[in-house]
Amino acid sequence: MDKVKSLISNLTMSTNADDLSLSDQIRHRLCKIDELENGQMKEFEVKTPTVEATVLLLKQNNRYYALSSKCAHYKLPLVKGVFVNGRIRCFAHGACYSVETGDIEDHPGHGSLQKYNVDIVDDQVILVARKQDLEKVECTNIPDDLQCDTKVTVLIIGAGAAGFTCGDTLRQNGFRGRVVLFTREGSLPYDRVQLSKQPLKPPKDLLLRDQTYFKKAKLDLNLDTEVKSVNFHAKTVTYQTLGKQLKSEQYDYLVLATGLRPRPLPKNTIGGELRGIHLLRSLEDAHNIVNKVKHSQTKNIVIIGHSFIGLELCGWLTTGLAGPEQKKNDNKESTEEKKPEETKNITVVMRETVPMKKIFGEKVGRALQRIHEKNGARFIPKVEVQEYTGENNVLTHVHLSNGESIACDMAIIAIGSEPCTEIYKNSPIDMTKDNYIRVNGGLETSVENVLAVGDIIEFPLKIFNYDQGVRCQHWQMACSEGHQAADTILHKLGYNSSNPNPQNERPLKQEFFTVPIYWTTQNKKTTIRYCGYVTDTDNCIIHGDLDGDFKWVAYYLVDGYVRACAQSQLDPLTSEVAEVFYQKRNIRKEDIEHDMYGYRKYLNIKINPK
Repeated sequence: MDKVKSLISNLTMSTNADDLSLSDQIRHRLCKIDELENGQMKEFEVKTPTVEATVLLLKQNNRYYALSSKCAHYKLPLVKGVFVNGRIRCFAHGACYSVETGDIEDHPGHGSLQKYNVDIVDDQVILVARKQDLEKVECTNIPDDLQCDTKVTVLIIGAGAAGFTCGDTLRQNGFRGRVVLFTREGSLPYDRVQLSKQPLKPPKDLLLRDQTYFKKAKLDLNLDTEVKSVNFHAKTVTYQTLGKQLKSEQYDYLVLATGLRPRPLPKNTIGGELRGIHLLRSLEDAHNIVNKVKHSQTKNIVIIGHSFIGLELCGWLTTGLAGPEQKKNDNKESTEEKKPEETKNITVVMRETVPMKKIFGEKVGRALQRIHEKNGARFIPKVEVQEYTGENNVLTHVHLSNGESIACDMAIIAIGSEPCTEIYKNSPIDMTKDNYIRVNGGLETSVENVLAVGDIIEFPLKIFNYDQGVRCQHWQMACSEGHQAADTILHKLGYNSSNPNPQNERPLKQEFFTVPIYWTTQNKKTTIRYCGYVTDTDNCIIHGDLDGDFKWVAYYLVDGYVRACAQSQLDPLTSEVAEVFYQKRNIRKEDIEHDMYGYRKYLNIKINPK
């Protein structure tokens, strides 16, 4: 009997069940102790008279851990992801969480997982939790009665993915000084990548956090505010709000997070001032595009550009215009006449011969083009726009370098982006010739106590020992860079070392170490997920079918080693490969040349029970 008690003691993780009010406490049997092996996870339903929820149970080193079951990013089931080396990686977009604490360790997403207690009684695993905690999908480390001081001020120029994540991570890890963010936009920080994927999505559903959260976290967000200048010697930022006088703020630490803007038409473009020509960056831009597209007189739409924004909008225009109502009718036969907004003529004009060739390679690019063409889009390769013409100052035609003239009620310009870094010119900040900011492994600039994050930086990619500057302009990277900048500031302030009263004991990252991950939704049925980093996509090995069900994986090689992969309908393959990269294991060409899962020998992965 003593041996049995000893075994149970070893399997039981430390709990705070005594701290739970008995009136709030729910005890629910999950499974037997031998139902999971070490390294496995399983989702369980918890149904009681007072609550219905799902929890994720994981077993590691003969200890059980119970966490909320949905990723904090898009609330997708984590059981479909990867559990290895003490953390879970979401199958879809790569967010990572600590198994022991539930804390978010890598992004996207901004919340942590709710952690529950576990008891072992005889041979049964018992969940111990409060009703209000089971009802939470995520949690934060910000107390309801947060108290701040004015001893240290962090100013953040920009409130996109990187800027907001930096401020939020500071707060969630114990920083109690001032955090001030400046943004030129009039909205709370939002999920910008959704604008080209789901332009019809209501703005309130895109917000990263609501106004109540900003107040609770004491994040001082200045909307409709333009930073005019930075005095790096005096450590001041001068800014102006709409219609008001210039003001200045002093900083102890400054984070530059001004992001990119769409590259506009060349200034000498004939007809570039006509109404009906659109760019996409902001909520307002998306609103204007939707309104124009939905107009009954908008029949002919030309997309200039063939990368992420251009093709994602192409997919929305050809398959997603009906919005949520379309999903209800997908499986119903209908003889009703299509709505006017469902019969658009879509033309994609591109300089290259194949769309997205530089990103996914020629074979995948051609397959994507065929998908869009089957949905009604027309592609014109190897041309440039020579001129826009119209009537009554409204666009009517686009004229191409091959002599073709296309009827056009609306043009969407998606020809790339440029950094918003002009206010840092002629400053001590070390920048590239094309105006990107150089940073070190902690995302620090050449000026003391000034950091830079997001799409404006050139940084060392430690995951592959690329010490030369790289640019990786994706949502996940911007979030992760904001997280790292916060960790760097906390390190410099003495957190986790000499700080006598740290509010949170989460280990801080010394250097920026993450695996680049991104995804593109080409239409409502076609999504590609990608991890890693390459600049040459010609050297690749592809397994699967690019033409039929579009289920495939492409491995991109550098000097005989896999340095990136892209896949469609093979989740969680990219998350598994990302974990190999994270562990700095080299996947060789011969590992995956004849076996699409040949990389798995570098991971200790258990198949999760159903």
